Amino acid sequence: MKRLRRTQLLGLGVMALMAGLVAAPTAYAAPSEAAAAPAADECSGTWDNKTYWAKSPSGQSGGGYARTYWNNSTKHNCVKFWSSPYDGLASNIKLYLFDEGGDYSADPPQEHPQNYHYYAGPLSTWYDSTGQCIRVSGSLVRGGVTYRLDTGSIRCG
Repeated sequence: MKRLRRTQLLGLGVMALMAGLVAAPTAYAAPSEAAAAPAADECSGTWDNKTYWAKSPSGQSGGGYARTYWNNSTKHNCVKFWSSPYDGLASNIKLYLFDEGGDYSADPPQEHPQNYHYYAGPLSTWYDSTGQCIRVSGSLVRGGVTYRLDTGSIRCG
């Protein structure tokens, strides 16, 4: 069996890439601790300038936060829950969005469990929620501590 030199192997790799036989590698850098949370591009609308922090069992804020958005054209609320700091060290991030009638949506959905490390959501109301309250709850684990989020009724009206 003939051995190929490194330059020959590189040439074969380039030819395979050009022929579309393999995908080009993509660069991915995990966000640093100082990195800001990403924009909630998936939540269209206006942020209410409120940050809802998750709390530890001792009542200390931290670990993660949620933000809600209102889209005046679709009349839908939207929410997203980020770990903080945004470093991928959180786990089991879960988010729930409840309407006044008690119906809710979840991320990750119960039928498709996932282990999120950066954020959960976005979740949106699926009806005209003008004048309707929503409630946001969730949880995440950071450093062995479970942080819980529960906003109570918000965005009423």
